[in-house]
Amino acid sequence: MASKVYLSSAGRVLDPGEASVSVFDRGFLYGDSVYETLRTAGGRPVELARHLDRLRRSALGIGLEIPFTDVALRAAIAETHAASGNADSYVRVIVTRGTGPLMLDPRVSSSPLLVVLVQELKLPTAALYEAGLSVRIVDVHKISARSLDPTLKTGNYLNSIQALRQAAESAAEDAILCSPAGDVAEGATSNVFMVRAGELLTPALATGLLEGITRALVLALATELGIGWRETKIWPDELRAADEVFLTSSVRGAMPVTTLDGQRVGAGGVGPVTRRILIRYQAYIDAVAGGADDLLR
Repeated sequence: MASKVYLSSAGRVLDPGEASVSVFDRGFLYGDSVYETLRTAGGRPVELARHLDRLRRSALGIGLEIPFTDVALRAAIAETHAASGNADSYVRVIVTRGTGPLMLDPRVSSSPLLVVLVQELKLPTAALYEAGLSVRIVDVHKISARSLDPTLKTGNYLNSIQALRQAAESAAEDAILCSPAGDVAEGATSNVFMVRAGELLTPALATGLLEGITRALVLALATELGIGWRETKIWPDELRAADEVFLTSSVRGAMPVTTLDGQRVGAGGVGPVTRRILIRYQAYIDAVAGGADDLLR
């Protein structure tokens, strides 16, 4: 199994040791880029259309015109995955604004650069899904929407890096950030769900958070399962008092949280609603691997 890199500047797939990006690239210098992270199932990208749509929305939000068609993006992903030889891959698609002089002005940049990074997909162990994560609600807040639109998936991730640093200081495995108003927003690289009296709750998009692809999948699957759900404001003390908590992301899927701020969540194990979501989500991934269409078309 191998890691492979596609660079539009080279026009082909490369070994990581061959791949190079200019030190004057604005993604490297300023985080002036957008990206998507996804996984394959049976070698097929999961919810790729949704990921490409969000990539373009993020680019539009920072005034970056992506010159690559969806056909070209799909081809680059497929070619890079095939070259890796991986049964399944972790895929990151990045578009930077290109190179330019040492100036912030985006008008001085060259043509955008496309990078597709592929590595072997390594999921958390079954034991970790059963044990659940230890998570901390950190003091680092989400950046205000007046400063940087939180719905855009950009290359600037220092906010989440600082959150994870703080969580690690208390031996937690992941972090949850609040909005500037103090209500729960999202995880460092995930969306947040809680269960209270059998109802599934998740922070509303108006809180200021990324509209996760897996977040949308879980809401669709919950509807299939007859699980009631609401998007709402959630305060930290409400999350701490929840019967169940889990995080969602495109690679991990739904990941249970069994310890929050050093205290047991609910009964301390994977709760019944979370377990139903986990089972249904895995069935969906298996169906995609077997050739089924994406759910969120």
